[in-house]
Amino acid sequence: MLSSVAVILLLALAAPPDSTARIVLAGVTLFDGTGRPARANQSVVIEGERIAAIFPAGSRPSPPGATVYDLPGRYLIPGLIDTHVHVATDPSGEDSRARTERRLRGALLGGITAVRDMAGDVRALASLQRAALLGEIASPDIYYAALFAGPAFFADPRTHDASRGLIAGQVPWMRAVTDTTDLRQTVAEARGSGAAAIKLYAALDGMLARRITAEAHRQGLLVWAHAALRPARPIEVVEAGVDAVSHASLASLAMDSTRRAMTLDAAAGEPEDLADAGIDSLFSSMLRHRTLFEPTLLIFEDDPPMLRLAGAVARAAHRRGVTLIAGTDTLGSADSGAVGLPNLHRELELLVTLAGLTPAEALESATRDAAAALGAGSMRGTIEVGKLADLVVLREDPLLDIRNTRSIHLVVKRGRVIPVPRK
Repeated sequence: MLSSVAVILLLALAAPPDSTARIVLAGVTLFDGTGRPARANQSVVIEGERIAAIFPAGSRPSPPGATVYDLPGRYLIPGLIDTHVHVATDPSGEDSRARTERRLRGALLGGITAVRDMAGDVRALASLQRAALLGEIASPDIYYAALFAGPAFFADPRTHDASRGLIAGQVPWMRAVTDTTDLRQTVAEARGSGAAAIKLYAALDGMLARRITAEAHRQGLLVWAHAALRPARPIEVVEAGVDAVSHASLASLAMDSTRRAMTLDAAAGEPEDLADAGIDSLFSSMLRHRTLFEPTLLIFEDDPPMLRLAGAVARAAHRRGVTLIAGTDTLGSADSGAVGLPNLHRELELLVTLAGLTPAEALESATRDAAAALGAGSMRGTIEVGKLADLVVLREDPLLDIRNTRSIHLVVKRGRVIPVPRK
């Protein structure tokens, strides 16, 4: 028997999208994600999938035939983006289609309208991506990567789970590469799998990372990477020209080893201000290359010393002006099918409390800057005329307290309004 949440979503998504449908969200306080201050008492007009107009409420009539949602006292933000999830590592096991659809449904109800999947079985991911795009399942839009790594990495059982029926390391989305690999061919095959990017994972040196990145960019793909590829050091990864790096814990390997150990051993408390030549050089390189940095703080909540270190690295990066993007490495949410909150809300809180972002900056890390990481900044991530109507209506002001992103009233995904039952 379907839960009430599932019934609501099915009703919201049952009808095919109507390119002529008009919706007005009236009287909201608008945080548009562009860097502008929030604006009170605004109306946003949606036509089909797109934002058609934004104006002060009452300054002009609503379009004829529009469905109007009167939302005084509510707050409107762009749809949230989790820049690091894994939903199809093992589609024959724990990532079964039914469980994955439940998780994605919970993410959508939790305000997430797009995700960046950081390597899995693209046969499953492509199917989920299509179903999400067409509204056949309740899900954020999905962008995914093809993973490239050195041959040594393919002893990892996850690579075999994501390549079942074929040979891990020899498929376009789980590719073992060496100095003799035909990169033009392997990158083209990865592109043909529907991947938006190549993910550099492990067992790669700096020169090979640079060559892969250059070829991927030549073929129009982004490059996402772990902040250290072992043997490639963090500075070598950034200097390779990758578009985004993941994990503050790995970025900390740029530090002097003694200072890093001292930070790990420090007493619990607020992250210290890092003063380290290696980490400073890394952030200078990130600024020069405009590298996006995804700290993934949440995954270390059960490891207080590592959380302290990762928080200190993220805070130092932010103070230097490096652009942070919000990703969890663990989507979370609604595994039982009930309405739950995806883990991104907790990651945003940690970016404020540990990395020192303001609530507005934290929101930008999960909207405008996250969209840039997807290569989708022209169509999503901010509330502007012409962009996709991916929106979240909140009951409480997220600029006063970032935890108020949890106070979700409505979610709008590609112009479809989805009521969110209150717990």
